[in-house]
Amino acid sequence: MNKHPTPSFFQKNGSSIKFEDLIAQEDWNKEKSPEEVLDYTLSIGHNSFYVGYSGGKDSGIVLDLIANKYAHFFKGVIYVDTGIGTDATKNFVIDFCKEKNYTLHILSPNDVKAAGRGNLAEGEPFNYENLVKVFGFPKKSFHNNTMAWLKYYPIREFIDSRWRMGEKPAVISGVRKNESARRKFASKYTANPLDRMESIIFVKPLYYKTNNWVSEYWIKTGMKKSPVYETLHISGDCLCGCFADSKELKLIEMFHPEVFKKIKLLEKLIKKEGTKHAQKNNTWGNGSFSTGDIQNQQTLDESLICNDCINDRENTAADSQRFDNELKDIEEKLNHLSSKS
Repeated sequence: MNKHPTPSFFQKNGSSIKFEDLIAQEDWNKEKSPEEVLDYTLSIGHNSFYVGYSGGKDSGIVLDLIANKYAHFFKGVIYVDTGIGTDATKNFVIDFCKEKNYTLHILSPNDVKAAGRGNLAEGEPFNYENLVKVFGFPKKSFHNNTMAWLKYYPIREFIDSRWRMGEKPAVISGVRKNESARRKFASKYTANPLDRMESIIFVKPLYYKTNNWVSEYWIKTGMKKSPVYETLHISGDCLCGCFADSKELKLIEMFHPEVFKKIKLLEKLIKKEGTKHAQKNNTWGNGSFSTGDIQNQQTLDESLICNDCINDRENTAADSQRFDNELKDIEEKLNHLSSKS
């Protein structure tokens, strides 16, 4: 039995068909324009567009495209407050949406409660603090689970509510097919411009677009991006640490002390309340440096702040900020988590 309110079958040409079979009928090897991808989405009945946005280039372009060319179907912006992001990122998104008069839906893992089985007690939220207490600071191998807790679950709760309101929602993502090295080995969730995961239909209008196309669009339209790109070279909405190292922690200390302070407090929390497993992973990022070690460090590698490094950091860190990549190979892990909660 489908526990989420999304229908199991879709209508096309008067016939009922499963979403996966519907998608399989299309030739996605042939490049399609953003408009063709979005028009196809409308043709299968999804007419409520919610754009996932965290202040970056790709999601910014998608937001601009939807707001200008598909305004009738644009229902607002989704921003997930992960609880471990910079104040600057969140404030930028809030101010930008206010300036553009976009409806903004701020979601949070605090709104998703455990059912009382497995790792969390009943009513405990799937937030970063609880994740760290149970598992310690997440590393690369725990990225998918981390993104499930911090982003996927809140988005799923929100989309479920839209279905119950009678909408036919779709989450519009800025992900592109060949955006990063890891994405080239993506799972089925990046195999097509449209993907379904439980109740969520993810749509990627820029799926076929190149870096050059993105840069040209960005320059021509004079779009804004989060100021955190100038300090961390990533959006800063999720600093869970899965792909980070001690150098990034130094940048956080310098430019975003509110996040550094939170990480320091979480180090103490692990020692006091963390499980045995958590205590084995008691340092943020993929190194053995504590916040104390970072505070004692007096120098900073100049490669972190030179202009030439910005594009490289955007590419290497993109995996931790955009929706589709966050959901690679996640289905099995989600089912595992759900069975315990």
